[in-house]
Amino acid sequence: MIDLHGRNINKLRISLTEVCNMACTYCVSSLSDHQRLPDELKAEQMLSLVRMLKEHAGIEKVRLTGGEPLLYPNLIPIVSGIREMGIKSIGMTTNGQLLARKAKALVDAGLKNVNLSLDSLDPVNFKRMGRVGKLHKTLEGIEACLKYGLSVKVNMVVIKGENDDEIVKMLEYGVAHGVEVRYLELMGMGPLHNNDEDLLVSMEEMLERISTKYDVQPVSAEADSTSQRYWVPGGYFGIIPNNSAPFCSTCSRLRLTSNGQLIGCLSNPEAISVRHLLEHDDPADALQKLVKKSVSYKQDVAFTGSSLVMSRVGG
Repeated sequence: MIDLHGRNINKLRISLTEVCNMACTYCVSSLSDHQRLPDELKAEQMLSLVRMLKEHAGIEKVRLTGGEPLLYPNLIPIVSGIREMGIKSIGMTTNGQLLARKAKALVDAGLKNVNLSLDSLDPVNFKRMGRVGKLHKTLEGIEACLKYGLSVKVNMVVIKGENDDEIVKMLEYGVAHGVEVRYLELMGMGPLHNNDEDLLVSMEEMLERISTKYDVQPVSAEADSTSQRYWVPGGYFGIIPNNSAPFCSTCSRLRLTSNGQLIGCLSNPEAISVRHLLEHDDPADALQKLVKKSVSYKQDVAFTGSSLVMSRVGG
C-alpha cells in the first residue's frame, strides 16, 4: 500500500505477545509491566489477519516480535502458516534466551533471519541492563542460528554510562562470529519518554570510537533501511540513528499488536482495531480503509517520542 508520502508500506511487524522473560531498563520499568493481554489472538486468528494484510494491503515481509516471541505457545505454526501464504521474507526479533533449543524447528518452519538483542558482553552488566536473563543463553542462541543457516544480526541499544564502553568490543565479537552488529541510538519511548537526552550516544560518537580500532567505510543499504551500514575489515556493522539521522521519510513498516490492532507510527501510536474483520466474509474494502487510516498517522520527518511501551508494538 502506498501512503500519503509515496512510501510503499509492505513490511509487517507482529507483536505476538506482550509477555517477556526479560525487563530491559530502556523498555519497561519492571518485569511486571509485561502482561499477557486477556484478548491475545490465537494462532489461527493471527494468521487470518496476516493473510488479509497480504492479500488486500500489499504486505510482503513479516517480522515476528513481542514481548518475547519465543514465549508464544504456537510460534512454529505461525511461522509455517506465514510461509504457506507465500511470504518468503520471515524474520524474528528476540532476546535469544530460549532460542538454542528452537532454532532448528524455526528454520524448518520457514524462518529466514533473526535479530538478537545483545546489549552487553559482560555477564554482570547483561543481567543489570536486562534485570533478568543470562548472557550465555543468548550467545548459545546466536551459535544455534549460525549452525542452522539463519541470517543473524545483533542489536545493541547503546546507553551512555551503561554499555557505551563496549561498542568496540561488540564489533570485535561480530567480526569474529560473522554476524552484523547494529548499534541503536536510544529512543525516547516508554520509561525514557522525555528523559533520554542525557543517556544518548550519537552516531558520530559511535563512529569515533569504532574508528580508533577499525578502518570504517560506508556502504549502501536498502532504500527503506533504518540502518546506516558500514564495512570494516572482516565484516559489516550498522547504526540505527533515530536522533542523528532520522529515517521516518522512508519508513515502510506497519505494526500489528497481539490483540489485533494496527499501529502505523511510533510517534502517533493511535491503535486501530482490525480484529472484528475476522467475522467478515469479505473484509477487503474495510481492511484497506483501516490500513490507510493507520498509515496516515505516519511522520514524514522524525520520531517525536512516545510514552508507548515498545513491547506493546513489537519493537
